Parts: sequence; structure tokens; C-alpha cells
Amino acid sequence: MSSAPPSRPWRAISVRLTVYYSAYFVGSVVLLLGLAYFLLSSSLQRKDREAILGELRELAALYRGGGPTAIQDLLAAQEASGASEPFVVRVLGSDHTIRFMWKPSPLALDLERLRTAAIVPEQDWVFLSLSGPDTPALEITSVALADGGRLEVGGSTADRDEVLRHFRWVVLLALVPVLVLGIAGGALLATSTLRPIRQILRAVRAVTEGQMRVRVPTRQSGDELDELIFLFNGMLERIVALVEGMRSALDNVAHELRTPIMRIRGTAELVVHSDAPPEVVRQTLGECLEELDQLLAMLNTLMDISEAEAGALKLRAEPVDLAVIIGEVAELYQYVAQDKTVTVSTSAAPDLWVTADRHRIRQVVANLLDNAIKYTPSGGRVEIGAVRDDRGAVIRIRDTGIGIPSLELPRIWQRLYRGEGARGQPGLGLGLSLVRAVVHAHHGRLEVSSRPGAGSEFTVIFPGEHVGQDSQDAAATVQLSKL
Repeated sequence: MSSAPPSRPWRAISVRLTVYYSAYFVGSVVLLLGLAYFLLSSSLQRKDREAILGELRELAALYRGGGPTAIQDLLAAQEASGASEPFVVRVLGSDHTIRFMWKPSPLALDLERLRTAAIVPEQDWVFLSLSGPDTPALEITSVALADGGRLEVGGSTADRDEVLRHFRWVVLLALVPVLVLGIAGGALLATSTLRPIRQILRAVRAVTEGQMRVRVPTRQSGDELDELIFLFNGMLERIVALVEGMRSALDNVAHELRTPIMRIRGTAELVVHSDAPPEVVRQTLGECLEELDQLLAMLNTLMDISEAEAGALKLRAEPVDLAVIIGEVAELYQYVAQDKTVTVSTSAAPDLWVTADRHRIRQVVANLLDNAIKYTPSGGRVEIGAVRDDRGAVIRIRDTGIGIPSLELPRIWQRLYRGEGARGQPGLGLGLSLVRAVVHAHHGRLEVSSRPGAGSEFTVIFPGEHVGQDSQDAAATVQLSKL
């Protein structure tokens, strides 16, 4: 027995699910916050630039009316009245010499830096650092003047940078609870999601320890995991049924084999230790061969049943006319029925085709008809027919025999089972087991109804997808023979 793999907690599915969920959750939040930061920064920048462009247009219009002097007078008057706008202004002549510069008093800017700054291209934006790389900057743009000069206007990014700095701090502080929530949510999600898997694992461990009655509780949620639990429990039920069936079959086979094997051994030993003439020896060997043939037939039937139940029975599927099969089987059992004075009537819809294994379907009909004749007293009647209805192709075998007690009905399909009324009849108790296995291998189903003393009715149903195309008069039934 192989040992369990070594435990590696860090490779557990729950740990991985927690990590995946946490990473997804935190990553999604970071992405959203990053997008919010980008949108906020873009909005603030657009607002600042609109203000700078508005100032640029106003000063350009003022320059056209009074030149640099008009601009200087306006800015000085605004500062004197306390209504000065926080903009830096530089006017360049056509020869790129500085004709006028202005900065608001609160702005910490060395005019020498503004004096030596490069010329700003028209309809472009240039950033000029106020004092260092990590300090606020001037965002400057320009417009050409009518006399060939250039008007440049810039605004400080200090307010914008301050807002964004506070936003970054808020994001960093928010990431701590986001990370905690992500890990906690991932752990909760992994635990709730894997709870059915853990229940299945516990059930598997219990089954491996021999506790075959353990089942996984269903959650009635209707999701895929609930379906998995349902299928798993069904598989366990099937395994338990197969194991118990195998155990019962082995017990029955051992019991059934013991008597004929001991009889064969005793007969052979008697002949070996006797001086019997050759005719007696040949007769004894013939009897042994008959016994061996019965044992071989029983073993072959058991193998067919096991293969059919395991889904390994080889079927040679072909179109089969049930009317022909019923006629052939009825003709085969003609003399058996006459010897018991049992009337057998057969009827079937013409051209009632199914896709099936011809040999196996003949086995099904033969076993059911053989049982019906065997357990019907002299003067009784057996009817076998086939029709098509909304369920598919239906074969019915009805007799007026001894019937089956209701307590025995669920057990008649078991291997080697023989009821009270069947123990006086020859047989191995495998016929109905083989019938059920073959019908299920063809995806069909069986139904039985019976009352003691009133006969039995067995119904074999092949689903619609196995039914071929019938002629238009397929609904009409015809009498094939009366025995």
C-alpha cells in the first residue's frame, strides 16, 4: 500500500487560494487607486493649464493694445490691490531679448532663473524647477506676438503637488487595511470553498480504513461542488453494492461449485480405483464432461455479467428487428412448451428495429421465455410481444405461472439467487442477472410485476435513441405464431 505524500503546508490549495485571492484583491485595489490618482492628477493639471491659458490670452490682448507697459501696469495694480494672480510673466522681443519679467511676491523664485530659462516653444508646455528636483515647478507656455516677440505665462504646481502628496499618503495608509482584508477574505473564501473537498477527503480516508458506510453530507446548494458530492456518494454506493455483490457472489459460487466438483472427483476416484469395463469408464467420463460443461457455462455467464456491470462487455451493435428475434426464440422453445402443455403466443410490431447486439438480445429474450415456460404449470399460457411507445421499443413477456412473492422481487436480479419456488427447478440462478446486465449494457431498463399464483410480467425497454425507423403501419401488431 502506497504511503501518503509528504505534507507541505505552503503548497496546500487553501494557501494558494488565499495568496491568489489576496493578490487579486490587493492588485485590483491598487489598480483602482492608481487610476484614481492618474485621473486626479490629470484633472488638476488640466485645471491649472486652463487658468494659465486664460491668463495668457488676456495678457496677449492687453499687449496688442498697450505693449509691455500695459501688462506691467495691470500686474502692478493687481498686486497693490491684493488681487494679484499667481502667474509668472515674461515678454521677449523679436530678437529674443527680455523686455519684461514679472513674478508674484509670494512665489519663491529667483528672477535670474527665469531670466536664463530657455525660450518656450509656442503651444508647448515646459516645466521650470523653482529650486530643486523635489520642489514645486513652474508650468509655462507661450504665444507669438504680432511684433515678432513672444509672451510667456507660467503657474506654480505647488498646490497641485500638495494635493497629490496628501492623496499618496492616503493611498499608502489605505493599503494596510486593504492587505489585511485581502488576506482575511482569501482565507475565508478558501476555507468555505474547500470545505466540501475536505469532507470528501475525510470520507476517502474512512473508506480506505474499511468504513464503507461513510458518506459526504450534501449542502443543497445546487452548485458544482454539490454535484461532485452527489456523484461521489453515488460512486461510494455503487462500490459498496459491487463489493457486497462480489462477496455474495463468491460465497454462492463457492457453494455451487463445491457439490459438482466433489461429485466429479468422487466419480473419477471411484472409476480409477475400480476394475470397471471400458463402457462404464466412458459413461462415467461422459457424466463428468456434462458436469464440467455446466460449471463452464456458469463461469462464462458470471464473466459476462461481471463484464457487463463493469461496462467492458463487447457489444456488436447492428440494426436488429425484434419481431425476427422473438420469432426465432419462440420457435426454439416450441418443443419445450409442447412438452409442458404450455401455450406460447407471440406478437410484435413489424419492422421494430433497435441498434443492439443480436446475440445478446436473443439471450435476453431466451432467458425470459425459458423462465416463463419453466415456472408456468401445465395448461398455462405465456405471451411474448414487442411494441413501440413513447418510451421506445418495449418487449413484454407475460405468463400465468406461480408468480414471485413481493419480498423476493428485489432479489431476483442477484447472481445465483433462487427463490423458494425456483429451488425445485433446474438452473444456476444466473439467467435474470445476465438479462439485467445485458439490458443495462444497451442503456435499457427492466420492469417486473408479479403476484403469487397469478403469474408474472417482465418488461424490457430500449430507449428511443436505440429504436430504428419503422414502416408507417408499425403500430399494427401481427401474430407470428401460436404454439
